Formats: sequence, structure tokens, C-alpha cells
Amino acid sequence: KGEGLKDLIRLPEQLPPHPRVFVTAADIDRIRALKDETWVRVATSRLLECVDTEYEPVGHLGAEAHPEKNSVWIYQSFLHALAFHLSDDQKYLKRAVDDLRNIAEGYLLWPIREGFIRASTYGLVESRFTLWFAGAYDLLAATGLPEGDVRLFEEALASTRDTTNRCQHWTCGNHNTWNLAARLAAGIALGSLGDIEDVLWGWEFQGRGRYGFVHQLRHDLLSDGLHWERTPGYHFYTLMAMTELVCMFEHIGMDFWHKHLPTQMVDDGDDHHRAYGPDGSKSFKAAFDAPFYLTLSDGDLSLVHDSGLENLRGVWIWGPLYELAYQAYGDPKYAWLLALIERTYRDRPERKIAALPMSMQSRNGTADFVRLHKWPLPEGRFSIDENTKISLTGRHELASTVFPDTGVTVLRNRESTGAAIHLHWGPHSAGHQSPAALHVDLHGGGKRLTDSPRSGGYDDPAHLTWYRSTIAHNTVTVDEASMIPYDEDGDSIWRSDSSSEPTDGELELFQPGDHFQACRVYNTNVYPGVRLDRTVILTSQYFLDVFRVLSEDRHQYDYAMHVLGKPEVTGTPEQSPFGSSNGYRHLRDVRKWTLSSGDCEVRWSCKANLRTWLRIPDSATLYTSNDPPDPEEGHSLGGLQQLPSRSSIILRAVGKSEVFVSLWHYAGPEPNVQVIASGPESEVGILVTGSDGEVLWTVPFEPAPVVLKAPGL
Repeated sequence: KGEGLKDLIRLPEQLPPHPRVFVTAADIDRIRALKDETWVRVATSRLLECVDTEYEPVGHLGAEAHPEKNSVWIYQSFLHALAFHLSDDQKYLKRAVDDLRNIAEGYLLWPIREGFIRASTYGLVESRFTLWFAGAYDLLAATGLPEGDVRLFEEALASTRDTTNRCQHWTCGNHNTWNLAARLAAGIALGSLGDIEDVLWGWEFQGRGRYGFVHQLRHDLLSDGLHWERTPGYHFYTLMAMTELVCMFEHIGMDFWHKHLPTQMVDDGDDHHRAYGPDGSKSFKAAFDAPFYLTLSDGDLSLVHDSGLENLRGVWIWGPLYELAYQAYGDPKYAWLLALIERTYRDRPERKIAALPMSMQSRNGTADFVRLHKWPLPEGRFSIDENTKISLTGRHELASTVFPDTGVTVLRNRESTGAAIHLHWGPHSAGHQSPAALHVDLHGGGKRLTDSPRSGGYDDPAHLTWYRSTIAHNTVTVDEASMIPYDEDGDSIWRSDSSSEPTDGELELFQPGDHFQACRVYNTNVYPGVRLDRTVILTSQYFLDVFRVLSEDRHQYDYAMHVLGKPEVTGTPEQSPFGSSNGYRHLRDVRKWTLSSGDCEVRWSCKANLRTWLRIPDSATLYTSNDPPDPEEGHSLGGLQQLPSRSSIILRAVGKSEVFVSLWHYAGPEPNVQVIASGPESEVGILVTGSDGEVLWTVPFEPAPVVLKAPGL
């Protein structure tokens, strides 16, 4: 209940007049004053066209809920109420009141159904229904409703507590964030300070405690700025709900845009993840800043885990997040991103209305324009070359970034060759993650070279057997088994680790620099008795990968990389299917190669001129295969075209310990490569001879920086 924090966060003594949920009277006055600006005129016309279109419901809805339609109907009632405030046309007021009356009467008759929902198809949609219900009533309450309607609407709106009390996501996840937004909207519309206090600090229902918004700000936005579920897509989806909360709090005089809250240092009792501290204060702004430093080249993002956000420019689908953040903070990099989005989508089919910003082309854009203060914004400015700190622990130095709480390192080359590496090494603490410790994604020449698996959705059977397998990722699989928590058979695609069986990796080395960038991470938890230890080095022309696997017992180790292209290998292949293990069963056209020497070159037919040099350990075997085809939905969020299909190379070795060494070349003259020293528990020396002469890389086994010896250095 916020002991020790309530002096920082004080409830208002009384609430301002309606409207105060979605917008305020000041917002409406401002947008009406801007009515002659093109974007406002076009947005208002779209709103009025939408509400002038015939739609149900007509008459009393009765005792039978219409889960597939209720959200449409309540949104239309909300839009009619908003249209009245912008036009003064009484027909919109009458229709809004009539529809809300029908919905409210029906809502009071509908039972709580399976999933603890009443009006909608599932919990997240139920939260949106409650948000629009509260927004519609709030706008209508400002018009002076008859007492009978006030009683009906407030009784129905108060009954939404039946669902917000019972939402089965109680603590840290995005479902609870949306549930809190719904509860806050209803509480503000009703003028209930008790509901508002519950949203801040959490509440108990039938002996079960629910976490509040303050917990989520202090704990669930990690100390490096990213959301604890560790996918960019869910970072923004949760940020969308958090922004709704922050805007509603702002409307009643509580400023969370600029509030600094102390980090959470201990478990609140039912935490989903273990990221605590360090001692210090967090701000909401960090959640908007951090994604800029998660990008590879050209704004691309790794697609590992349940993200779906291919490029940062795709954030417009979550509405005016960065417009609202710019209004709050004035940060020029937000304006820079918005300008980039507008340029990129100027002639794209995703832009339905040319005069409106892309965020207004999103699902709720018909109403969101009322929240904007002006358009267009300044061009803004952002440079990845400027060093900065991200929240409390994130470090951005010499164009490379480490997120120590998330467990991600992004290395970027500083010579404008579009080269970058995303290395995931954090814990598997969320159900939206895949078993992919030490997974790496590569960019070269501004192009995506490797990729993560794609899913047809959570109902796709392959989401469990392929997408949630370790072999589908760019890391090492041990004994054809996926990493903890997917090491055992089961039907769930929502597994996560626990404090008794953690999956945390460790950062051994973060080495940004002018001539190269390096990172070393390891994990001893995802495969008991096995240490996975990966050192990656990025230059302007190639990526070096030294992957050590150490154990006291004999195992089979499969080093896998999935590339957007087809491999060309010199040697003799034979068909050799893998079998029925999860992940492996989906690999097609598997070929086992007989090679003539201990080294192997693989050339890739892809957009980049990619060549892979592999050191083949003694008694190791090289396989190539095709990954399963992508779902038919097309490109991911922010993608501008369908990505090429993926192929795999899998280097299999058997023994107690092994070291896999490879060089991935994507720019400049092709070098010659020679491993002059190697061993799982000793330093690895790699001699690379190119147009600039010989360079010698030394990758120590003991904790120490990577050493480069080259002419002129």
C-alpha cells in the first residue's frame, strides 16, 4: 500500500469537472481552436463520417451478451459523445446517450463468463471495453445528463469492478497493466478516490493481492529502461497502457510524466521476475528512450522472442506514444523518429489518409487526434554516436549499448558500414520469451543477415515445437534438448524460470572501441552442468564468433546459425534427416557434408555478399538445412517487405568441451583466416589476412579484454 512513498504521491483532494478520462475540456477547446488547420479538419471529418455511418445496436440488448460486437458498440458511443463536443450537433449527443443506455442496461444483466469477463471475448478486450465505457460516460457527464441516466451509467460502470477485481493476471504482466488502466478510467469517471488509490498501490480481492501502477513503474520497467518481458513488441504494447494511465493521472492533477520513483529493492511477495535495484530513482521517460538504443542498423530490431516489431518505425501502430511523449518532454529524438516514420510511409499502402500522421492511421486514431497539441512537429535530431546513460544501468558508449538488467548487448560499427550485432544473454523470466540464451543476430551493409524464427500465432502448433525450441535460434543446443524452461515435454508456450531454477546469464566483457567492439557473456544455468560461453567481435568488415561449451560430461553440441539466404558449400552432401525432437523435426532438406579439410567456407545467396568461414573441430559434422516457411501474414510490424526465407548451418560436435570459431564477412575484400591457437579452456588466436595486412586477434579464456594486433595499432 505504498508505505514510505505516499509523501511522494498524493491524491488530489477533489477531482476536476468532467471530462477528465480520455480528454479534458482544455483538450477539446484547443482542438476546436485549431479547426482550420488541415490535419484537424481532416481528422474531424473522419470522426463525423464514422459516426454518421449506420451501425447496431438498436433497442434493448437484453440478457444475452454479444462479445464480438460489444467493443464496437461501446467505441461508437464514445465516438458519438466526442463528436458532440467537437460539433455541438445534438443528434450525436442523443445517439451517444441512447446507445450507452442500451449497453448499460444490458451490461447489468450479463453474467461473469469463463475467463472472468462480461462484455468481450477475452480479458484484454474487456479492459478496452471498460476504458471506452468510462470515456463515453465521462464525456456525456459533462453535458448535464438526467438523473436517471446518471444512476444507470454509474451503476453499470461501478459493476466493471466485477471484472477488474477478477483479472487473473495479478502482478507484473501487461494484462494487469491494461486492467489497471480500465480500473482507473472507471474510477475517474465515477469520481471514486478509492478506485484511484487502488490503482496506485494495488488492492486485495477474495484474499488475493493485486499489484498497482506504482509497483509496475518501480519494478517492471527495468533499471535499464526496458520492460521486463524482454521483447520490443510487448515493451510498446505495455507502454501504450502505461501512457493511458499517465495521461489519465495527468488529467486529475497527478504528474507521472516527470515523477522520479525509487527502484524496488525487494520482492513485493508475488513478483514474476528478479530484477531489483540498484539504489536510485527511475523516470517514466526512460521507457521511451531505451528502444532507440536497442536498434541495429537502420532502426531494425532483433525479432527474438514474441516481438513482431521488425523496425522501430513500426511503433505508430500503438498510437501517438511518441507524440504524447514529445508533448511532455520536448526530446528532439522523439520528433526525429516521428519525422522518419512520416517520410518512410509517405507513399506506403499503410497510410490511408495522407493529411494525418501515421499514428492516426492506427486502430484508435479516429479519436486520438484530439490529444495532439500540434502537427507537424519539428524534424528533430538523433545520433547513435553520442554517449549517454539509459535510466540507472543502461550504458551507451562509442555507438554500442549494454542493457544489463534486460540482458542484451548491441554492438555497432562506427565506420558507417551498417554492421551491428544483437546478443541476448538475459534470464528467461517471461512467458513471451523463447529458450534462446546467447542468441545472436547479425546486420551487415545495413541488411538483416541472420534472423529468429517466425510464428503463425499463439494457436499455431509450431509455436511450441519450432518457435519455442532452442535449435530454431542462433546459439548452441545440447543433446537435441531445448534450454530450461523448455527442457521437458509439456503443452504450455508460456513457461518461465523461477528463483529455484534461474536461467540468468552473466556479462563478462563489454568492450566498445574505435576500431572494433566486443562482448563476452556466459550461462551456466540453462543446461545444468554445461557452461555456454560466447565472445563476439564486430569490425567494419566482419563478425568474429568464439563460442566455447564446457562440461565434465560428454554431450552432443549443435552450433546453429539461421541466415536469410541459401548456403553454398564445397563438398559432398548426403540427405540426413534429424529425427523427431522439438525444433529438429521442422528442418527440411537436411544435408550432411563430407569436407576435405578442417576449415569450411559457406557462401550465401542473399542481399548481402555474405561469406562464412568455419573452423571444423575434430570429428565434427556440418549440416545445412532449410527452415520451415514463414507464416503467410506477410512482413512484421515496421517491415516494408517480406523477408527472405531462412536456411541453417548446424555444426555438430560430440565430447566434453568444444570451441566453435567462425568469421562472417560482409564488406570489403575477402580475407584469409587461420586459427593459430584454440581450446575450450585456453586463449583462441585468429590470424586474419586482408588488404590491410595481417591482424591477430587474441580471445582470452580468463576474464580479460580481447586483444587486436594490427599494422598501425
